Amino acid sequence: MSLVPWASLSLDRLCPLVATSPHIVRQMLEVAQVGTEDTVYDLGCGDGRVLIAAVKQFGAKKAIGYETREDFCQAALWEIERQNLQDKITIIKKDLFKADISEASVITVYLSAEANEFLRPKFEKEAKCGTRIVSRGFIMNGWKPTNVIYPTGNSRSELPIYLYKIPESLK
Repeated sequence: MSLVPWASLSLDRLCPLVATSPHIVRQMLEVAQVGTEDTVYDLGCGDGRVLIAAVKQFGAKKAIGYETREDFCQAALWEIERQNLQDKITIIKKDLFKADISEASVITVYLSAEANEFLRPKFEKEAKCGTRIVSRGFIMNGWKPTNVIYPTGNSRSELPIYLYKIPESLK
């Protein structure tokens, strides 16, 4: 039996392999009120689109993404280099559950409810006071969101976006 509870779960159960559309990325960063003093982390960053938008559209001073899939890491690195953003964006090929989130002022996730459940104690222990956590589609069980938005855009079936703030959201 694994000592790491998420280690036995398949990746597709933890992280939807669905790219987040640009209008949803924008709304996720808007609800978090990302600005020039923010360091944005995206756990399960895929092709890096949240990180790129945080830096280019919202002026975040720094963005860090954690991703385990090599093809996604390479796609993100290629696009970051193409847009000459290497000085502001870092991609780390590592298990998101082992991420060092100590610098984060904003954390974005588009993970399953089960993955959020595994991350919740990590956030409670390691996220600094004032950190905003944005979760697309899935709640942080046991926390109270400070804001919930229902995205506007291309589909009536868009998943809600939840904003949590440390420590206000903790019950």
